[in-house]
Amino acid sequence: MDPTESMPEDDDLTVLEYVKGWIHNQLKLSEKHGVEPNEKEFPSTKVASVKQILWIGLILTVIGQILFGIEKSSFPVAGILAIMAGISCLWFGIPRREVIAEGPEADKPRGCRFQVKPIWLLATLAMSVVCFLLFTENRFGWLQTLSWLTAIACGVYTFWPTRDPEQNDPKRSWKFWQNWQKDRVFLILALIVAVLSLIFRLKELAGVPPEVISAQVETYYSVSEIQQGGNFLLFSRNTVPEPLNYYWANLVSLFSGRVLTMETIRLAYALTGLVGVGFVFGLGKQIANRWVGLVAAGLAGVSFWLILQERAAIGGALVFPLMTGAIYGLVKGLDEQDGRYFLLSAVAVGFGLMSNKIFLIFPVVAIVVILCWKKGKSIKLSQFVGLLGIGLLMSVIAAIPLLRAVSLEPTSYLVPILARIGEFEVAYQGNPVMIFLGNFVKALGIANWSNQGSWVDSIDNRGAVDGLTAVFFLVGIVILLRRYQESKDWKLLMILLLYPILLLPSALSLAFPSENPSMTRGVGAAIPVLLIAAFGIVEIFNIIREPLRQRSLAAVIIAGVLMLAPIVVNNNNLVFQQYAYQYQRSAWNASEMAQTIQRFYSSGKEGLSYLISYPYWVDSRAVAISMGRPETNLSLPATEIINTQNVVLPKLFILNPMDKDSIAELQTVYPEGVISTYQSVNSDKNFILFIVGQ
Repeated sequence: MDPTESMPEDDDLTVLEYVKGWIHNQLKLSEKHGVEPNEKEFPSTKVASVKQILWIGLILTVIGQILFGIEKSSFPVAGILAIMAGISCLWFGIPRREVIAEGPEADKPRGCRFQVKPIWLLATLAMSVVCFLLFTENRFGWLQTLSWLTAIACGVYTFWPTRDPEQNDPKRSWKFWQNWQKDRVFLILALIVAVLSLIFRLKELAGVPPEVISAQVETYYSVSEIQQGGNFLLFSRNTVPEPLNYYWANLVSLFSGRVLTMETIRLAYALTGLVGVGFVFGLGKQIANRWVGLVAAGLAGVSFWLILQERAAIGGALVFPLMTGAIYGLVKGLDEQDGRYFLLSAVAVGFGLMSNKIFLIFPVVAIVVILCWKKGKSIKLSQFVGLLGIGLLMSVIAAIPLLRAVSLEPTSYLVPILARIGEFEVAYQGNPVMIFLGNFVKALGIANWSNQGSWVDSIDNRGAVDGLTAVFFLVGIVILLRRYQESKDWKLLMILLLYPILLLPSALSLAFPSENPSMTRGVGAAIPVLLIAAFGIVEIFNIIREPLRQRSLAAVIIAGVLMLAPIVVNNNNLVFQQYAYQYQRSAWNASEMAQTIQRFYSSGKEGLSYLISYPYWVDSRAVAISMGRPETNLSLPATEIINTQNVVLPKLFILNPMDKDSIAELQTVYPEGVISTYQSVNSDKNFILFIVGQ
């Protein structure tokens, strides 16, 4: 179609006019072709007139969120009042929609189709037992791994349903792709989302975060041990002992062909984030339509909440993609009566358990999702139990290595759980029930109010999403409640309930309530937050689109940019400015020490470098990794200074300025030594240089 059709024939077209004309015609083409089969538009309804109270509600919600950002030192009474008033106005201002009935098929009992093969079920159980027994040590081996993967394959084949001719029609798939190709505007926007997601995850991988800390050191050496043949099932010394994070990083490192560095590990986790963005799109499309899915994917692509979990590299990077994939498979399997997706969801849960104990909450997630789906349907109790049983069995099979490792070494796995939930390390600071209720209320404010995460994997004392996304999250809650009231669509209720449920891993920190709400333990809640915010964005845009389109297409485009561009800009600032600055201010300056040692080595003479141990100071291994020499042992106890005299080479000693005793000892042993102070970028992180022989 010629984009000049809509332009006056006697005018010379400018580039801007050409682009506007092309977009206009693409939008018309998109409307003509509609959506692909099986896609339910949200809303597939008739819009009533927009009330002025809607805009008042939106303004009050924005004001409330701004007040949340201001009132950090006290309880945000004014912010809460403004948001409550805004939500009330939104409730009465959101246009009603005439819900289109789905037809008689909607009332028929439905169930997720499986085909149980008894012989293969026995083979699955037998192989699972064999696999469990083969893991006799806390290690992976070729035989053990093969038996594990075989058990999973047997289990999937046991319940894999026969092909549905309608679902596997090649013409249907071809038509789907044809519709996508015709809707070029959507494809262009999808490409923009993909590019932004890629940029945010690959930008400054080596420099953000700017320092290596002890928790990341353990991650690095765990991956390094795997490369050297240490195929452990549990990594006891790590913050997250589950193995899948480290094996994934090792796999990416091997395929990249690069020497293992922290940048390589961050790259591995960044790739998982991209997979998670794809699952968010699929989940949003399954719940509503592709536009909600696309906006949600865009929010996930730039979300600092998710990106910081990946960059921190301490064990939480796989939670988001596996959790999103598991929920997507569960919802799609139930909604389309397709047991294949249900099975893949269960396997994803098993892999999730192999990556982080946050997945222990997933049985609750599955029960809630199935109950929402069951609501209003004549589903027998046996069918309900059968679904849970199949899901549990496949999840257990996929997590057999972890279960075996826990049976052999329960302390490494259970202590972190008991230390937070029970009085394993410290006594409760009150009634545990009241602590939980207080934690839960605080956790509900993680998106809009504040989190209590550390500077390693969060930006302290602010909401877990940017301010504009937080506003649309509140708007989306109101919209979903209204639309559920009108349509009774189970998926709308489900996504609302998932938010508090996925915050439970954070709220259950009863022994350490100051750690709640945690962006790391509550990272699963990012899924419903971003989806709900996407609902809000799409709904508001749909409301303003029609009156703006009557004026000009440019007004529609400008409105869309004004809604979404601030989110991109703000998250860019949060990740690459605020987080990087906060991290640098808080972490020990291992990189500066590494650069100092490298300059010492580059002087042309052979020499030795030492970092004198001091309590609660920099990790010498972090300095070695930052140097690119992870095998180098730089640490030297103060008591060993005298023994360095045995080596007649130039020497560099790095000391904490507070370590007066070690400085005096060096001056006694090496009276000819030259002492100086290294002026750090942060003055409170200066360190002492003591050079001998140069």
